[in-house]
Amino acid sequence: AEPPDGVMVLGPAEAPLALVRGRYRFRLLVKTERNVDLQSYLRDWLGRGPKVRGNVRVAVDVDPQSFL
Repeated sequence: AEPPDGVMVLGPAEAPLALVRGRYRFRLLVKTERNVDLQSYLRDWLGRGPKVRGNVRVAVDVDPQSFL
């Protein structure tokens, strides 16, 4: 589904350090206008996606210090 007005999703893309401790990493960036409730949007978006299975992990960093 397309993101709502005021939300831009960039990615997913392979992380610059794509393999760390035997795990592959991907990243995406979600940019919003200040008036968008980002936490609610992400919670809904992740809830609509496929269920995480096996040893797959999803981590959300709402204020990343680095993109490595």
